[in-house]
Amino acid sequence: MTTGLDVGVLRTGAVLTPVLLTAVLWLLTPDPRRRGAAVLAALWNLVGLLAVNAVAVAAGAWHFGTAGAMWAQVPVDVVAGWALLWGAVPILLTPWLRPALCAGLLVAFDALVMGVLDPLVTLAPRWWIGELATVGLCLIPGVLLGVLTDRGTGLRLRAAGQVALFGATAGFLLPAIAFAGTGRSWSQLWAQFGGPADLVAAQLGLIVLVIALAAVAEFVRGGGTPYPWDPPVRLVRSGPYAYLANPMQLCAVTLLLIGAAVFAAPELAAIAGAGAVFGAGLAGWSERGDLVRRFGADWTAYRGTVTDWLPRWTPSRLRQPARLYVAGGCDPCSRLGCWLAARAPVALQIVDADAVRPALHRLRYTGADGLSVDGTRALGAALEHLSLGWAVTGWLLRAPLLGGLVQLVADAVGAGPRVPR
Repeated sequence: MTTGLDVGVLRTGAVLTPVLLTAVLWLLTPDPRRRGAAVLAALWNLVGLLAVNAVAVAAGAWHFGTAGAMWAQVPVDVVAGWALLWGAVPILLTPWLRPALCAGLLVAFDALVMGVLDPLVTLAPRWWIGELATVGLCLIPGVLLGVLTDRGTGLRLRAAGQVALFGATAGFLLPAIAFAGTGRSWSQLWAQFGGPADLVAAQLGLIVLVIALAAVAEFVRGGGTPYPWDPPVRLVRSGPYAYLANPMQLCAVTLLLIGAAVFAAPELAAIAGAGAVFGAGLAGWSERGDLVRRFGADWTAYRGTVTDWLPRWTPSRLRQPARLYVAGGCDPCSRLGCWLAARAPVALQIVDADAVRPALHRLRYTGADGLSVDGTRALGAALEHLSLGWAVTGWLLRAPLLGGLVQLVADAVGAGPRVPR
């Protein structure tokens, strides 16, 4: 059964209906945080639906009978409307309808409507597999991310979701849009990858990624995320922020420039340039106003010690203070403490762990921002107080997976937990 409507009418309706519904709900929602959560949920669905639909079309789950404004045989405007309906609408409807119930109604509606949208969408017998994929990868996580952001709960989970979303936007969505304008694709670019220079560049990119994740972790300890509508509640001055005011922006631009060099893709360099201009201009102006309003003189003083794009070599003297507990009765530990002290660490107090009760079994680092780590991760955190080069080493020592591997190796060569006297 079909509606009998022309494909152009169906396409217009599929775009305008969610746009108008979202606009009405937006006007009825004065809460800026909820609006920000709705944008986040819609963006998650936009990125996810573009990718899943491209795979579904390639796999023959369904196809679109239209032309113009297409990417990978998927109508971008239709997917944008779909993303608003699945992302923004459930969040903006929160005062009147629970997001989980709204998501369930959307799934039921989608299952009923998909079959009658021919010739806009023509379904294959196994279309439901693609439908389950869109629900599981787009609708549910998008609404969950929006709900957590709106309510201010699940800090680590929503921060992880934002990292995945922003990474997919910068690494997939924006390049895909740029490549569509030049007739190139990711598959063509990956075919060019290889060789020693590309591998070195890839490893450099991983180091930059670790620094970006370290900056996100500092925001999480500050009680917030990188998203402008979900910022930290405390002023963050530790980690990469002890060296630079905007480490995440610099890392994003650097990663895009590395990609542009590796793939000989001027499109990526153009995106990096546009991102830098936006970050230094409108975003920087808005962020400065917000930070002055929330943190006043503390932010002004800190901001006088760091710049936006050029890292310091030594950490800001206004970074959060910390303590490193080193056992004076342990010869290797004592020598490590002396080595660190000789380099005049900034805002780091080295304390004799033998005087601490209960007794410590490993090197321990505790920061005023709530960070507490042991072993090689504690050493990594302490290195952040020396200089930028040592700080990068420290962030690598504390990186996910790599940090655990380093600790295992250290334990294997004799740097395991000691038995206090």
